[in-house]
Amino acid sequence: MKRVILLLAAVAAAAAASAQSSGRGWGGLLMDKDVLMPGDMVELSQTQFNFGTARAMAMAGAFTSLGADLSSMSINPAGLGMYRHSDISITPMMSFARSKTNAPEYGRNSRDRFSMANIGVAINAYEGSGSLVSLNIGFGYNRLADLNYDYSFQRGGQRATVGDVYSRQLYWGGVSKNDFYNAGGSGNWNWDNIAPELWNAALAYRGFLIDQEDPKNPKSWKPTWIGNNAEMGHFTELQSRGSVGEYTLSLGANINNKIYIGASLGIQSVYQRKYIDYGEEYYYPGTGPDGYGNSGLDYQLLWWKLNQSVIVEGTGVNFKAGIVYRPTTNLRLGAAIHTPTYYSLDRKFQSAAAGLAYANNHVDPNVTPDGDGYISTANDPNMTSPVLLDDGPNNWSFVSPTRLMFGASYTFGQRGVISVDYERDWYNGIRIKDNPSGLDSQSWYNDSFRDNYKGANIVRVGAEFKPLPVLALRAGFGYSGSMFKDDVSPSSPMFTKTTYYGAGVGFVLGRGVLLDIAYQYVSSKTPDYYLFYVWDEDGAADSAVYSTEVKRHNVALTLGFRF
Repeated sequence: MKRVILLLAAVAAAAAASAQSSGRGWGGLLMDKDVLMPGDMVELSQTQFNFGTARAMAMAGAFTSLGADLSSMSINPAGLGMYRHSDISITPMMSFARSKTNAPEYGRNSRDRFSMANIGVAINAYEGSGSLVSLNIGFGYNRLADLNYDYSFQRGGQRATVGDVYSRQLYWGGVSKNDFYNAGGSGNWNWDNIAPELWNAALAYRGFLIDQEDPKNPKSWKPTWIGNNAEMGHFTELQSRGSVGEYTLSLGANINNKIYIGASLGIQSVYQRKYIDYGEEYYYPGTGPDGYGNSGLDYQLLWWKLNQSVIVEGTGVNFKAGIVYRPTTNLRLGAAIHTPTYYSLDRKFQSAAAGLAYANNHVDPNVTPDGDGYISTANDPNMTSPVLLDDGPNNWSFVSPTRLMFGASYTFGQRGVISVDYERDWYNGIRIKDNPSGLDSQSWYNDSFRDNYKGANIVRVGAEFKPLPVLALRAGFGYSGSMFKDDVSPSSPMFTKTTYYGAGVGFVLGRGVLLDIAYQYVSSKTPDYYLFYVWDEDGAADSAVYSTEVKRHNVALTLGFRF
């Protein structure tokens, strides 16, 4: 489906600016779901290398200079060259996600998930006596990002409603409520008359949240069924499902037991499904025990609810190359570069809403209360939008950041090792290549990455100690810094800072049989964000400010065989 989103992008660009800026702007968690925004592309690009084998997870993924581990294929493929044997292993994982916000909980705030952290095989394809000591081929799968989390919250006492945003959207677009219907307002409701970026605003009108007092005056859009004296509660619930995984084909070589080089072709699989449920409840003080009746309004809204569903899925392709140099027997120095991943993504979007109102005076011939005075949209089929499909030649394409990794490790004979990694990810280098409107808005997206994002710094430290030849004790720490220049998200909330701790134990069960167990604690935080905000020459309206933290407890087990 071809559609023009240049206007939407221009508005969203204004929304990314400070609220003190002149002009018009809007944004927040509930907005922009009909398109893929810069923040969405950043979230899908946030691959963390703290997953993999249980050994790598326990050591926080600090494997740029370490090797002989199947996780190396997604970190530094030069580590594959350190194998002097063949290896096959599988790593199932359980993840327990728990969320909290700076507001009271409303619904589900936990998510448990079984997944595959790593599976792979390394084959010792060549053993020589010259400079080329060995050549190894590897194929495997590594989980790179966990997109499974739930969080919810509620807050009362607010005066602003999301209807303020939708009213001004329709006003800025010069839209009349007659435009929603055929025959200039006298015919049936027709979704084909409504641009996707206005679907939620149209649902707000149909569900009694907003109305237009004069169809000939776009500025007369307002929340007419909510009295000025109404008290309001906000209820929000977000569910995210999915992951980013990578299939790798790798080659690693050992040169004189001194230099190790390698390269990997990575094919990523992306899937994310988001549900956002938002509700507003209204109470009219002094109008009765139930908060309705005699409020001074002919019709008064009691509650309104919006649901938005978004599915993004597709693939990405990248290339990795790396080197490890061993200047002494105990010291290893490593470096790797990851090219940008070229993503091609299909996207689905749909929204639905519902409203409940009470009639004090029945004056609108187009509205029919029931015998008790209630008006509901529960059985209205037009309270669900069509499905918006961005697929095939009209999908989304962009490239992720370039990644550069450096690492150093020191081994203490056969007793242990300490490894330190530094990674730099250039999020300001993300570039959109295509979207459903063609290249109409390409420059705005790319300017947004340059203006709002920066390179992120990641540090990982891991250690392993072997008190016995058949026993290994491991620990690790990692920190990923923010990619925002001002530490403020320009659109929907996303996780910008991540800290993770790992610990684990490894056993040699028998000749060529290994068992590794790892525990990992991961904490991810968002900057402050709004559910919605809007401003123009008539003033500003916004929700409260929220923040979210998701804590994950990952438990992984690797069963490996060397032959």
